Amino acid sequence: MTRTTPSELDMLPTLRGSPSVDLNRHVMLALRAGRSASAIAWEAVRLMRGPGKLSGSEYFYYRLWDGDIGLEQKRAFVGRKAQNLMHIACNDSHWYQTAADKILFQTISKGAGLPVPETLAITQHQRWLAQAETVSEPKQLASWLRRKAIFPLFAKPAGGKYSLNVLSIEGFDPSTDCLSLLGGGTISVEQVVRQMLGGNGYILQKRMAPHPDLAKQFGPRLWSVRALVLVRPEGPMIHRALVKIATGTNPADNYWRAGNMVGALDTESGRIIRAVRGAGADLAMCQSHPDTSAGLVGALVPNWRELQDLVFRAARVFPGIRTQSWDVALTDQGHTLLEVNYGGDLNLAQLAESRGVLDEAYREHLASCGYQL
Repeated sequence: MTRTTPSELDMLPTLRGSPSVDLNRHVMLALRAGRSASAIAWEAVRLMRGPGKLSGSEYFYYRLWDGDIGLEQKRAFVGRKAQNLMHIACNDSHWYQTAADKILFQTISKGAGLPVPETLAITQHQRWLAQAETVSEPKQLASWLRRKAIFPLFAKPAGGKYSLNVLSIEGFDPSTDCLSLLGGGTISVEQVVRQMLGGNGYILQKRMAPHPDLAKQFGPRLWSVRALVLVRPEGPMIHRALVKIATGTNPADNYWRAGNMVGALDTESGRIIRAVRGAGADLAMCQSHPDTSAGLVGALVPNWRELQDLVFRAARVFPGIRTQSWDVALTDQGHTLLEVNYGGDLNLAQLAESRGVLDEAYREHLASCGYQL
């Protein structure tokens, strides 16, 4: 069946903004849990005016009506409004494109000797990347996509976010002139060419396979670690870390994709200490992986010390970004840097741990960057 779904880019405003929840449903859930309407309203207003500037939706998104969490603990949660202000204060705007432009990020990282995915081609007109082809004309790109030697292939927008409109391609069928996609379904070469030549183009990379220890337990989907790194005067530190757990036929491990999970990591050992999926009323604790039934809590990220060392080395290549969110793929060829986010969304760490990021270490980091709480 040919894929004809509308562009995922329509989701971008939703993913960029504060989380949206069904307020009526969540209020009723909180009332059934024993909270009074006045207590919920008082607490939500306090947190909205607090350092984390949580919106009403974010109050419910993080399940902060839960009576087991104290008010001071709730004040450590940071909403989208506050985190944007924090990222502006902590990060030099001149460094933004080094993270946002995936072609530029690839160039810088390879020049620094950092492990990044093998890039086969780019489709942005008049751009060049070492050891990759530039295929920016329709006929040229169509011919390139019909080659057998390039598959499996992972393609993502060169300026994209949240894995929107990525393609994980298994191969090419000459009888239909279509590309087969991970998890089933097909898409015509003609449609892919139109998609890849729009906007800022695509970066086309050899699709990576998961680390064998993870593949044996949890299946063939690639996982990545999200490490929140604070670049301090005395050097970088990993403030929070989590593993993004891909499931089913999802082409990427981003949390917004149905079924995917996140696992909070102990930053000393790289061990999963808590795994969840969903948010708000739909937040669920996960003890095992739905595809294989293997246990998640207690599982170890392979070669955790090496991953820490890699992130510390990479953090020093982008010193103007003092709040960095790194995505590191756990592959059969070793740890591979997928991207660094300019600040990054803090919601994943807060959901994974059910704990706000605004602890003493983060407050000290903000103060050193001139941000006033």
